[in-house]
Amino acid sequence: MKPLFVLLHSLPETGRVKVVGIYTSRSLAEAAEERSRLLPGFVDEPDGFSIEQYEVDHDHWPRGFVRL
Repeated sequence: MKPLFVLLHSLPETGRVKVVGIYTSRSLAEAAEERSRLLPGFVDEPDGFSIEQYEVDHDHWPRGFVRL
């Protein structure tokens, strides 16, 4: 199955992550990032963007997590 590309935006001081969108190709995610960079809030925090590739129908936290 083909992967999906998730465009995220985060602020280091809060640790909050926003899912901006989910796309079927990296190029579509990159285009969305360029559009989003012009929007209120995002324009002031241009370094907060990242694109993550995810396989669908796949566990991404198979070992659970630990609170720090």
